[in-house]
Amino acid sequence: MEDIQLTGRRSVAEEIVQEALLRCLRRWRRVPADNAVAYARKAIYHEFLRVAKRKPQVPLDELTEQLDLEDFSGAVVDRDHVLIMLQQLPPRQRAAVLARVVHDLSEAQAAVELDCSVGTVKSLTSRGMARVRQLWDDQGALRRTAT
Repeated sequence: MEDIQLTGRRSVAEEIVQEALLRCLRRWRRVPADNAVAYARKAIYHEFLRVAKRKPQVPLDELTEQLDLEDFSGAVVDRDHVLIMLQQLPPRQRAAVLARVVHDLSEAQAAVELDCSVGTVKSLTSRGMARVRQLWDDQGALRRTAT
């Protein structure tokens, strides 16, 4: 499910996970047994970043057209809006935010999985969360003016 949050589309997420796991399978004998899950998660993040460089992101209006907001409860609507906001982040920021917030990884663990420094994880997460908060506030202002 978390990989859908990275991509915004189930089909793209499935492709990324499949390709990442195929790459893992080729190197599986060299993966320490106690590190298999982290290795697979890191492979998924790297595959996402590789795909994000060559595939355009899903436009915001296309994502909102897929939502039938009147049929969902408030919590689900909020969740969908957060997913849409995450799609507006650059891929590395999105990956860092998801690693820290959704996967609850420490800064050091996220740095290992995202193949960057702890300082980069801090910076990417901070900027990503600031942007999500800004988008959330902007959305709240739009809701208040619409009612």
